[in-house]
Amino acid sequence: MSRFSRRAKPGCNWFEDYGGDLLLGSTAYAYVNGKFQIELPVGECYVEIAKGFEYEPVRAKLMIEPGQSQLALPIHRRYALRKQGWVTADTHVHFLSPQTAWLEAQAEGLNLVNLLASQWGNLFTSICDITGDQSNVSRDDTIVWVGTENRQHLLGHISLLGGNGSPVFPMCASGPGESYFGDPAWSSLAEWADRCREREGVVIIPHFPNPYAEVVADIILGKVDGVEIRDFHSPTLNTYGVAEWYRFLNLGYRVAAVGGTDKMSAGMPVGGVRTYAQLGENEFTFANWGRAVRAGRTFTTSGPLIGLQVEDKSLGDHIELPRGGGTLELHAWAHSVHAFDRLQVVLNGQVIAEEKSENGTRAASIKTRVNVDRSSWLAARCLGSHKAWHCWPIHIAAHTSPIYIAVDARHQFNSTDAGYMLSLLEGGMTWLDTLAIPVDANRHATIRRVFENASEQLRQRINE
Repeated sequence: MSRFSRRAKPGCNWFEDYGGDLLLGSTAYAYVNGKFQIELPVGECYVEIAKGFEYEPVRAKLMIEPGQSQLALPIHRRYALRKQGWVTADTHVHFLSPQTAWLEAQAEGLNLVNLLASQWGNLFTSICDITGDQSNVSRDDTIVWVGTENRQHLLGHISLLGGNGSPVFPMCASGPGESYFGDPAWSSLAEWADRCREREGVVIIPHFPNPYAEVVADIILGKVDGVEIRDFHSPTLNTYGVAEWYRFLNLGYRVAAVGGTDKMSAGMPVGGVRTYAQLGENEFTFANWGRAVRAGRTFTTSGPLIGLQVEDKSLGDHIELPRGGGTLELHAWAHSVHAFDRLQVVLNGQVIAEEKSENGTRAASIKTRVNVDRSSWLAARCLGSHKAWHCWPIHIAAHTSPIYIAVDARHQFNSTDAGYMLSLLEGGMTWLDTLAIPVDANRHATIRRVFENASEQLRQRINE
C-alpha cells in the first residue's frame, strides 16, 4: 500500500469526510490498497508514490500505450527498522473511521494509529468507534485503537491511549469549544490520567506543551508517560516545545518523546510526525508498545531515522557514575530518504557535538567522548532546511528520548527551571481561584490539590 498522486483536490477543512485523500502543498494524493483501478490518458503520465519514511519515494514519467490495461509501479524499501524490533505509531489522529485509519496507516508504513475521540462543544467525534480494545480492523501488523483526547482549555489537553473497557468521562471539562458552553471545571487532568492507568492505558500530553497550566503539575507528580515533540517549525530545533521539554529533563523528570500529528484534515498525512518505539524481541501488542514508551525507548521524527548509544546503553537507559563523574563514549547516527543538514548530540539541552553537511546528506554519524561531572541526560537530534508541506509545514527533523546519567547517585536538578515551574503552577492556581467555574467547594479543592502537591514536591527538592 502507498499514497498515489492524483489531480482532483480533496478538501482540507476541519471535520470533513476526508478519508483516503491527502493534499500536500498543491499536490493531491489518494491512498490505495496495493492493486487499484485508475483512468489514465494515452501518452505521457507523471506519477508520485510514497510509503512512509523507510521507502524511497518514486517520481517518474510513464508512457501509457493505447489499449494498455496493466501497469506495475514498484517501490523500494531502503530501511527496515521493523526487523530490528522498532514499531511506528501516530499518537494523535482525529476524525478518521477505523477502517480508513488502517488503510492510511498501511500506506504510510505505520504499525499503530491512536484514533482519539473527543468533545468539541456540542459535537462528539469517534465516540461510537470506542471498543475498549484494539479495533477489529487491526491486522497485517497494523493496530488501530480508539482512545480519547480529554481537554480543558487552560489546564491542558491529555491523550488517554489504549485503555481497556469504558472510556474516561467527562471527555472535556469547561472551556469554549471544548466542553458544553458554561460547563464548570469538572475534573483535573491528573484524575483523568489516573483512570487511564487503571485501565492499563498510556498517558500522553498532545501538542506539548500547550495548554500548559496543569501539565506542569502532572509531569512533576509522575502521571505522564510521554509528550508529543513535534515542534519542528524552525530549522534550528530551538523551539518552544523542545525548550520546555528540556526544562523538565533538566529537573530530572524522565518523560519520553513521542510523535503525533494531531491530524484533523486531508492536509496532514497520518504519521507525518511519528513515534518509533523499540520493542526488541517482544511481540507487537499495544501493551508492549506502551511499555516501550514508558521506558523511553523512543524517538520522534518527521522523516529521519535516528539513534544514540552511550557506552553499551540505549535510549531510555541510565548510567551510574561515581562521585566526580567520568568520560563516556557515545555514538549517534541518522539515516533518511530525505536530505537533512545536521546531526547533533545534546547534553542537558546544549549541543556538544555536531556533524554538518552544506549540501544536505541522507546519512550522518558522530562518535566522540564526553566528560560528565554531574547528573545529566544525553540525546541525539537531526534537522534539515527541507520542509514537509503538511497543512502545518515542518522541517525534516528527529529527536531521540534521552539516555540518563546519575553521578554519585544524585537526581538531576536545575533551580532556575524549578522557579519557572513554580510560577506556572501559581498561575494555574490563580486561574482556578478567580476565573474557573467551580462545581462545588469540594471539587474545587480536589483540583487545586493537584497544583498544591506538585508545588510542595518541587519546593522540597529545591530545599534538599
